[in-house]
Amino acid sequence: MVRQDEHRGHVKTLTKPLTPKTILIPVDNSSQAEEAVRNVRALSLPERVLLVHIISIPQLAYPGTGMSVGHKFSEAAESALREEGARILKKATSLLPRECGKVSQYLEIGIPPSAILSMAQQESVDLIIMGSRGLGTISEHLIGSVSHRVTTQAPCPVFLIKAPVIPLKHILLPIEHPLDAEWAIEFLSRKPFRNTPHLWVLHVIPFAQPVLPIGALLSDTWKQKLQAGGNQLTKTVTSKLTSLGYPVESIVEPGAPSSVIQEQILRLHPELVLMGTPGRSTFHRLALGSVSHATTHHAPCSVLLIRAPPSQAPA
Repeated sequence: MVRQDEHRGHVKTLTKPLTPKTILIPVDNSSQAEEAVRNVRALSLPERVLLVHIISIPQLAYPGTGMSVGHKFSEAAESALREEGARILKKATSLLPRECGKVSQYLEIGIPPSAILSMAQQESVDLIIMGSRGLGTISEHLIGSVSHRVTTQAPCPVFLIKAPVIPLKHILLPIEHPLDAEWAIEFLSRKPFRNTPHLWVLHVIPFAQPVLPIGALLSDTWKQKLQAGGNQLTKTVTSKLTSLGYPVESIVEPGAPSSVIQEQILRLHPELVLMGTPGRSTFHRLALGSVSHATTHHAPCSVLLIRAPPSQAPA
């Protein structure tokens, strides 16, 4: 979700390919990670799948036992973790569709979010698929921070599997600005999903939000302009998506974006929410990224976040 402006109804056609040719899937021994692997079947088959298991080598917490004892402990722990990691990668590979392209397995030592982001950059990954929990055994708070950091810093779209998306029949597509629409249309034009889902295009008009710090509410004139702009934006997006072969309906609702999105999820029961997330500018990440952040945390269904590069993000 990004900002509104006077060009609300104008949606450009982008040429940058977003086809998920290379998919990165972080895996561990959690059911969420296995579900992420299984749900690759909802996508058009990629050319490459990178499976990565990340281990952290524990250090002995009692220096008084001596360095040699601590070294042996770390060696034994690493050996056991590597054996377990090999089993996890082998099982994950067996869960992938046989029609997938080249499958590569990686066993990395490091901090999970840093290792994931580094590999995504180095391998020019087009899409990261991961469970919203997993990738560790310390606490739910720390575990959740892995997916949070990846979704906020990844250089590519991130597919968070919170619930099964197979069969993928319905997608909720919240849009706030033509840039959201451009990237969503481009992504969908590449036919990233194996089947053709029904799309609900949702635009939220923030009537309930004050436009000034003192709490002044929007005037009726501004409400009418926002309503007309929202109608035009969803009409333009619906038309383009229909021309791509998608069955589409549009929804324009007033209210707080995060709340309305959650209400529509509960009403429509989509398998997936597809939405834009701001570029890396600090202002947009803080002021506008909270909508996608809230959606990834509170939506009961899976969420696919499309990130525009900094050069395409609004100023």
